[in-house]
Amino acid sequence: MTRTTNNDVPAGEKTDIFPPALMEALLECSSGSTSASTGRLTALARSNNPRFWDSKIRSEQWVDTNGRPFSIMFPAIIEPRGKHSKLDPYFSLPTLKQPMIKDIRTVKAQFQLRTLDNSFPAEAVMCSKKAANTLLYLASNCEKNRDADNREVTPFMRSAGNSLMDELHFVVHSDALFPEATESRGDIVPEFSLEDFENTDFALTGDGLKDRFALKKTGGGDDVGVPKGVNDWTLKDLEDPHGHFKMVIDLYKLDKVPVMVPNVQDAAGNLIHPSEYSKHFTKAMPVAAEVVTRLWTFAPDNKRPTGSRIYQTTLKSLRLLPQSEPVIDTQPKAGSMQADPKGKRKADGPVGGGSPAKKTAGQQKVVGGTSV
Repeated sequence: MTRTTNNDVPAGEKTDIFPPALMEALLECSSGSTSASTGRLTALARSNNPRFWDSKIRSEQWVDTNGRPFSIMFPAIIEPRGKHSKLDPYFSLPTLKQPMIKDIRTVKAQFQLRTLDNSFPAEAVMCSKKAANTLLYLASNCEKNRDADNREVTPFMRSAGNSLMDELHFVVHSDALFPEATESRGDIVPEFSLEDFENTDFALTGDGLKDRFALKKTGGGDDVGVPKGVNDWTLKDLEDPHGHFKMVIDLYKLDKVPVMVPNVQDAAGNLIHPSEYSKHFTKAMPVAAEVVTRLWTFAPDNKRPTGSRIYQTTLKSLRLLPQSEPVIDTQPKAGSMQADPKGKRKADGPVGGGSPAKKTAGQQKVVGGTSV
């Protein structure tokens, strides 16, 4: 019996060279309701597309027939060392100049993906290539409907090298990792009680007051060494081998800015903290990605005198696909997972530099207006 997916192609025959878990994940990714296919294009709104959809986002966005963001899911290969990849420790933070506050507020992780080659099952390869075709189709139609304004255009798909002969890859952006970064407009008034009034043994300087009294507002700083959950990290908790984060923290007083965690998961479905991306994405690996599509239009400036348009794929979810069969361990491991009274399992935060991964169900934050 021949199995078909999305009415596009018959099932592939190379099933014997892949672990069953990977085969199952590839087929699931390629046959979902939002999987890239010819049929998925029918979900696009027929008019006024793209449009401004979210007042918090300054870009236009493609929407579906229900007026919601249009998305596509597809399998691909992540290229963590590709020219467009921007992972930890600094993501898209400009490090060759002193960053402005807007540079910090818009820092993103950036993932470079390529379509599957023909060694993978035919259904998965077709879905992967239809994802690329979807982006080409959206951009082509959009350009036809725009006035001939001679704006510089950056397409969805970007060259993996420096030549027009190089393969085009997906470039998928996360939403902003530090959207709450704002410059402090003045010194914080420390808590100073009547009991403190009798104390004269402190330096009467801004730093002296901060060191002596400000800790009372945060519990005296006694949380040092306490394990952090995946959504509990702030900018100062990130690895900072070259001191770039320390510079902006000191410059703009950003030590309390939280780190937003995109919906990026390992093969077991655990949420990966952004600071751990390079530890999980160590080589070219199969992933399942779901993206939304946006269009940014910019006025003329010194670099682009005719203005510009940037087509952007934004991450909705990304998950590593299993490359081997899962190992089932029936014995609970001390200090790894704990069960709550309802029988659910909850991951501990990292202790001593361990992984801050955490189960995703119901625990994601809203990033850029999208629940992840």
